[in-house]
Amino acid sequence: MLIIATISKNSYAPAKIEEIIRAGATILRFNFSHGSPAEMEEHIKIAKEVITRLKRPDVKILADLPGAKLRLGRFEPNEFPIKSGQEVIFKSATDSSFPQEFIPVNTPNISLLVQENQEISLGEGDPSLLVKKIISPDSFQAISLNDGFIQSMKGFNVGIGVDELNHITPDTLAHIKILPNINPDLIAVSFANSAKHIEEMRALIKASLNSDQIPPLVAKVETLQGVEKIEEIANSADWLMVARGDLALTAPYELLGIYQKRIISAAKKAGKPVIVATQILESLLDKRRPIRSEILDLTNIILDGADAIMFAKETGLSLTPGFSIKIAQEIIEAVEKNKNI
Repeated sequence: MLIIATISKNSYAPAKIEEIIRAGATILRFNFSHGSPAEMEEHIKIAKEVITRLKRPDVKILADLPGAKLRLGRFEPNEFPIKSGQEVIFKSATDSSFPQEFIPVNTPNISLLVQENQEISLGEGDPSLLVKKIISPDSFQAISLNDGFIQSMKGFNVGIGVDELNHITPDTLAHIKILPNINPDLIAVSFANSAKHIEEMRALIKASLNSDQIPPLVAKVETLQGVEKIEEIANSADWLMVARGDLALTAPYELLGIYQKRIISAAKKAGKPVIVATQILESLLDKRRPIRSEILDLTNIILDGADAIMFAKETGLSLTPGFSIKIAQEIIEAVEKNKNI
C-alpha cells in the first residue's frame, strides 16, 4: 500500500520533507488551496531538490488543484468564541473588522446557498449553526447549536449545496497555468462530481501542458453527487480518492462508511487505483499510539483493497511527520501478513 504525505505548514522545510521520505512516503501531496501559484511552485521546487539529493526518483509529486471550497473570510482576532444559542450574522465579504457585527464568507450571494432552518457547520464540522433568517442575498442570521470558536479562513459547510457550485474557478485556472513549471506526477481534481467535470479538467490541463500526454488525474470524490455518479467518474478518471474530510460535511455523515466502500468498489470494478484520505491516524498529533478506532479503520481500508492512504494533518501539521508514517507501515505490514487468518 502506498503512503501519500501532505506537505504543508509544518513540513515545507527540506529537513521535514527528508524525514517524510525516509519514513516511507512515496507520494508528496501539495494542496494548492493553501497557497498562491507562485508559493506552490516554490514549495514543490524545494521538494524536488530534496528528492534529487536523496536519489529517490521513485518519490512522486501530487498537485491537488483547488475547487470551489467555501471559506470564511479574514477577521481579527482570528478565533471568535460563540456560545450555544448565540445569534451570528454571516455576510458575503473577504474580511470583517468586527466579527461581532458579522462573520465574512468569501463567496458572493451566500444566502442563495442556504435556507431557513437549515443546519450548517464550520471548519471540520464544528461549531454547527441553524439558519434562522435570510436578511438579503448576501447576508443571513444563524443561531449557534453548541459552544465553540469561529476561526478565520476556515471552511463554510452548506452540505449538498456545494454541488451547485462551479468547481472550475479562476483560482483553479491560475494554478493550472503553472503546471508546466512544476511537472507533477499526478494531478488531483477537487469536488469531482461527474465525468463531464473530469473531461473538462483534462482538456484544460492538456492545453496548459501543450500535450495529449498528461499525468494521471485523481478524482477526489467529496460530494453526494460524486458518490451518486461514481461509476461514470471511475470510468473517466485515472485514480479515485475517497476524500473523507469534505465528504462527511457535504453528504449525510452517517453514511460515510457506506460511501467509502462504494467508491472503493467502483474503483476496483473499473480497474483504477483508489486512495482513502483524511483522519487516518490523526490522534498521533498528540499521542504515541493511535486510538483503537483508527487502527480498525486502517485495517478495514487495507482489507477493502485500497491502494493508498493519504495523510493530511498527520504530515502537514505534525512536528514529527515521520512517526505517523512509521506507525501506518506497522499496521499495514501486520494486516497484510495476517489477513488470511
